[in-house]
Amino acid sequence: MADLIGVPPEAHPTAARKPISEGMDQAAGGIPVGGPEGGEPASAPPGTVPAPDPDDGRLTPFAGTPDWRSAFAALLVAQVTSMVAFGMALPFLPLYVQRLGVADEASAARWAGAMSTAGMLVMAIVAPVWGDLADRYGRKPMVVRACFGGGLIVGAMSFVRTPLELLGLRTVQGAFSGTVAATRTLVVSVVPTSQLGFSLGLLQTAVFVGNSLGPLVGGVVADAAGYEATFLVTAALLGVAGLVVLGFVREQFTPPVRGGRDGARHGWRDALMLLRDTPGLGAVIVTLFFVSTAQNAMGPVLPLFVKHLVDDAHAPVASLAGLVIGIAAVTSALAAAGAGRLGDRWGHGRLMAACAIAGGVTYLPQAFVTGPYELMAWRAVLGLFTGGLMPGTMALVALQTPARHRGWVFGLTTTATALGGAVGPIAGAAAATTLGLRATFVVTGTILTIAGAWAARSERRRR
Repeated sequence: MADLIGVPPEAHPTAARKPISEGMDQAAGGIPVGGPEGGEPASAPPGTVPAPDPDDGRLTPFAGTPDWRSAFAALLVAQVTSMVAFGMALPFLPLYVQRLGVADEASAARWAGAMSTAGMLVMAIVAPVWGDLADRYGRKPMVVRACFGGGLIVGAMSFVRTPLELLGLRTVQGAFSGTVAATRTLVVSVVPTSQLGFSLGLLQTAVFVGNSLGPLVGGVVADAAGYEATFLVTAALLGVAGLVVLGFVREQFTPPVRGGRDGARHGWRDALMLLRDTPGLGAVIVTLFFVSTAQNAMGPVLPLFVKHLVDDAHAPVASLAGLVIGIAAVTSALAAAGAGRLGDRWGHGRLMAACAIAGGVTYLPQAFVTGPYELMAWRAVLGLFTGGLMPGTMALVALQTPARHRGWVFGLTTTATALGGAVGPIAGAAAATTLGLRATFVVTGTILTIAGAWAARSERRRR
């Protein structure tokens, strides 16, 4: 793992105070970040300019926990495992709804859209609460909670008998899942500042790898043993991910002093003040909302569209849908591995805007494909652009956030993406039922292009 990370933790940037607007294009070493517990800052290396405010986690370099390499490796394994687990079951909800008695494709799309929307809305509400608890009691317990809680609820989905029961469990899942945001917050609390951008890029690669393998494995399991089996396997894999975090990740966390500055309560007023006082942070969160809306618009529609493209009634539709869904995650993983480094040189704001616009344009030809393999090719191209969006974006958020509030701020980003996940399926299902399945690609491409235009405008104003 040391060879993979490359730069030793002793190599730290100079912690000179800079305007936040200058620092937003730097990932792994531009702006120092405080210690994992958000309390006393780590000692600065020789030659470092002392930070005027020692409590501001944005200005103090952090050398990482003593065993950060092994902890980060364990988090990568846990993240891949959990994403494989979710990818095995959730993408096939529209087909599972049909198995539960909803034969009409339009009705199945509406049910699946309602399930995704309900789960995301609940996640949007509770994400800052979990983030606040992470700042108060530690980031590791939140990762364990997301793994075990999500596993129990998804496993119960194999026993439902009606779409309404499935909707109820999907809604409850939104309150207890959220492994990606919880793991990101823990990674920032473990790895050194000098490795932050690259580590978040590798973590995003792990997410994409899991997303690519999950639908492939889930499609095979569903065709061989039924959709119910995919939910049980998902529960088992999430349990394994939780055990990996419990056994191999040690977090050095000091609880904040009750009633002190670090223990201040969070609320939506605090969120608005933070967005106001941190140049560029509001634009990043708005862009995350639009990107999430676009990406989730295809969720209720893509499996049904693949089924529509297949002429053979005996073809393995679930496996083909898994390939189409997973191929974009494969190419996204390849792109994410180098996106952090490219953002360091070119600027994360510019890269985010360019990838969003290019991705939006790539959605449009998908509306005119005539076969599943043609659709698969365009989805592969799309993944190259969507893979460049998240690593730098999350690095920007982490580097601009005081350590004592980092869990809460990552909760706000989860709220933005979850709201996009709630709006996206509604937009996709509405386009599918009113304009046809192919129109969903046009709607999605338009939304993602708007996100890119917003990011480009914000980047020009910031510069």
